Amino acid sequence: MVIQEDDTLQLPVSLLAQAGLNPGEKVMAVSTEDGKVVLRRLADAVDDLLSGHPL
Repeated sequence: MVIQEDDTLQLPVSLLAQAGLNPGEKVMAVSTEDGKVVLRRLADAVDDLLSGHPL
């Protein structure tokens, strides 16, 4: 994968399918202290925040 000139990144459909993500699903990206980028379903992240859990 390559970060494009317009700062976008295309993820393979197979990777998204393995994660259980579907086309049109809203996700959020967070970076961890150790330099990882993590995608989360937006609904899951909101549920965690409302429950008092960290992202």
